[in-house]
Amino acid sequence: MRYRSSMSLVVVPQGVRRVLPALMNQFIVLIKDSSLIYFLGLTLAQRDLFAVGKDFNANGGNLTPLVAAGLLYLVMTVPLTHLVNYIDTRLRTGKA
Repeated sequence: MRYRSSMSLVVVPQGVRRVLPALMNQFIVLIKDSSLIYFLGLTLAQRDLFAVGKDFNANGGNLTPLVAAGLLYLVMTVPLTHLVNYIDTRLRTGKA
C-alpha cells in the first residue's frame, strides 16, 4: 500500500476518531465559559451575551434578559452536546 493511500484510508480516519470528540467538547466548554470572561476585565467593545443581559437588567430592573441569555446558552450547548455524542457513537461503531 502506498503512503498516500495508507494515510487517507488508515491513519487519518483513526486520528479523526480519536481527536474529534475531545475537540468538540473543548468547543462546548469554550461556549459555556465565555460568560465568565466578562468578570476577567473585558473592554466595552468585547462584550458577551451575559454582559448584554446584565446591562439590560440594570437598565430595566427586569431579570428577563438574564434568563434569555441563559436560555440562549442552553440552546447553543445542548444540541452541540448531542451532536458530539452522535458523532462519537457513529465513529466508534462505524457506518450502518
